[in-house]
Amino acid sequence: MEKQANSSIEKALIILETLGKDPYEYTVQMLSKATDINITTMYRILYQLEAHGMVTMNSENKKYKVGPNMYHIGSVYVYNDNYMNILQDILTKISNITQESVGLAVLEGDQIISIVEIDIPRPMKMNDVPGRFFQGNKGNYGKCITAFRDPESINKYLDSHYFEKTYPAVLTEKDELLREYAEIRKQGYSTSVDELGIDVIGTGVPLFDKHGKIRGCVAIAFFRTDGWEKKMMEHKDLLLSYQKEIEKYLP
Repeated sequence: MEKQANSSIEKALIILETLGKDPYEYTVQMLSKATDINITTMYRILYQLEAHGMVTMNSENKKYKVGPNMYHIGSVYVYNDNYMNILQDILTKISNITQESVGLAVLEGDQIISIVEIDIPRPMKMNDVPGRFFQGNKGNYGKCITAFRDPESINKYLDSHYFEKTYPAVLTEKDELLREYAEIRKQGYSTSVDELGIDVIGTGVPLFDKHGKIRGCVAIAFFRTDGWEKKMMEHKDLLLSYQKEIEKYLP
């Protein structure tokens, strides 16, 4: 009986982890295919998760997504020690100065996860909601944080992951990524051009803990316009000026 219960818990966790990945909404059939859990078991677990507010179903398209109680549980981590309020204030200040989107991601184990996203009103949304995971081969969060990990962790990560070339500028091969990481470490910041979308530009600055280990990355993202190269360097300098202040309040 205990073995069966543990198996059900494991399957429930796999379902929740899958719902936290793109496209973030799944039909029962899609979830079954993605998790290799049979339809009957899937319905039973989803019913239990829904009863506890961990998932919710869109009645129009019959797709499941993460529920409000998952957000509540996640916010306990995000707002730990009330530091998040201070971090949001700092990032909002940076966003107001630049009139661009600003975000912050941290390294948790081997996962890179966004915890603050400040977006500005515009026709097209720039940032994702907090809680999204990022790969180490593209974007400022992924490249900047991975670049400052220890060499053994970097090699282990690259050897155990397959990277899809989602856009022409995205790096996928180990040797080119190692060169990119070396350049990021040398200059002390990262840049991302057309990696998370065509004409999506950004720059990021690493954030370290009190022991000097990489903890996160703060980044500014914007759309390509005339003079974007100069703007990116100005944004980089601004982030560097706030680097130490942000590091004091990292969770």
